[in-house]
Amino acid sequence: MRDETEREQEVDVEQPGAVADDGVAAHDLAREELEAAYEMARAEIERLQDQVLRRQAELINFRRRVEKERGEIMTVAQAELLEELLPVIDDFERAVGVPPGDVRTLHDGMQLIVRGVRAVLDRLGVERFDPTGEAFDPERHEAIGRQPSAEVPEGHIIEVYQPGYRLRGRLVRPATVVVSFGSDGGEGDGEAGAAAVREGDDG
Repeated sequence: MRDETEREQEVDVEQPGAVADDGVAAHDLAREELEAAYEMARAEIERLQDQVLRRQAELINFRRRVEKERGEIMTVAQAELLEELLPVIDDFERAVGVPPGDVRTLHDGMQLIVRGVRAVLDRLGVERFDPTGEAFDPERHEAIGRQPSAEVPEGHIIEVYQPGYRLRGRLVRPATVVVSFGSDGGEGDGEAGAAAVREGDDG
């Protein structure tokens, strides 16, 4: 009986030490897991930072490449334009060399130059428009004056001082025009056109 009691006491004495060892082991395991997770997170952050730097470098290189290609395209376009204009320049030089008294030859030379310039503009997709007789449109026309007219309705264009130009549908220069305010000083059906002219003048 006494031996059994002593064995129980020995067991009771050993149990607290075993629990403490288990706690230390669990604590060490948790610490190792945290350290491993920390290392993984740090490695992932470094990978992402490296990836960001690579993307930034790629973007910088892409922008430089685009700028270089844009410059090359502009150079090619300018060279093509110059090639188109050189014959016109040659015609100008020949016209300048015409003797002062030879008016007919000079006139023919100037007509040749004008035709050459218009041919170049046509090849470049430039459209020249003359809005004589059209209703004034402040989006396409620029009014420099108004005049009375019995023939041209109020708000319509009497005279074109400078034609307008479009490049592939995009307005390059509005037509500079003189607009009618009618034969009665601006009364009648053309009030909307006159208002458009005033808006164009204000702009």
